[in-house]
Amino acid sequence: MKKTLVSMTLLLMTLTCLAQAQTSDRAGSVGALFLKLGVSPRAAAMGNTFVAVADDITGVFLNPVSIVNLEGYQFFVSEVEYLVDMKAVAGAVSFPMPPRIGGTAAVHYTGFFSGEMTMTTAEDIDGEAADEEFSWNELAVGATYARSFTDKFSVGVSAKYVRTDVADYYSQTFAFDIGTMYRTGFRNLRLGMSATNFGPDMKFSGKYDNTYISGIWQVGVPEEYGYYPLPISLQVGIADELYADEQMRLTGALDFSHPNDLAERIHVGAELAYNEMLFLRGGFFFDMDESEVEDPVDPDDEALDRYKELRFGAGVKVSNFTVDYAWQDVEALGSVHRVGVTFRM
Repeated sequence: MKKTLVSMTLLLMTLTCLAQAQTSDRAGSVGALFLKLGVSPRAAAMGNTFVAVADDITGVFLNPVSIVNLEGYQFFVSEVEYLVDMKAVAGAVSFPMPPRIGGTAAVHYTGFFSGEMTMTTAEDIDGEAADEEFSWNELAVGATYARSFTDKFSVGVSAKYVRTDVADYYSQTFAFDIGTMYRTGFRNLRLGMSATNFGPDMKFSGKYDNTYISGIWQVGVPEEYGYYPLPISLQVGIADELYADEQMRLTGALDFSHPNDLAERIHVGAELAYNEMLFLRGGFFFDMDESEVEDPVDPDDEALDRYKELRFGAGVKVSNFTVDYAWQDVEALGSVHRVGVTFRM
């Protein structure tokens, strides 16, 4: 067992080293960003500090080990009301594997829908001449398997098919997640690690006309679209019950995330539970480094220096049903709302 623990730890450390340290100046350098939206209201409300909490079906999108201790069948659906009428939906079903195999498995889906948008070009910036509309839709369909190797150490892995459709073009690939959970035996302290969205780069189908100009000559050459990477993220965290009695429970969590397109971030979150029926949640995260990008309008504006964000949420559990809600403020762009329902049988 010690060899397994060491091997998994070394694997995640190696993946962390392979993903070079990034700053927020690389924003927009990856694709399939819907994978980073956060479709779990519970995790989102805690500032995405969930890699070590990871104890329900909603966490399967953040750390695949989260389903390892689930009993029976569980169902989860959620919707994210994103910016400018865009939205995301997600669903998951977990179930126990046969005794001879052991562990827990799940299948899950995430979809992103932009709605209809006006098609524009460099020559038709308002889209009036073409008078066409298009949509940007994305999906991820996958399966997860998690198993405990001892009473303290568990591992989960996921595989998923990822696809992006934009007008008449599409790109697709496969991606993989891996996560671990280690219960230290001290109080209820847990250590969690996850690496998500590892897979081959994506490339849109078809070709485009690239114009080359040399002297008086202008030539259009059809070329293939270039490759772009997935939004890889490595995250480590700790979680523990800061207070617990027969009625009240206060869980605190602290995570460190290392995305391949943004600065490293610190996430802090908490969940207050009353009789495991009513829940209040809050969290925030912030970049660890300052951006080198200067505001072109106001150089003294510190808004671009270090990104930070607050999130809040609540939940209620009645019998086998749990309803969760999360609120996210995106400053001038408005608010993002997440609602999810979990059913156990």
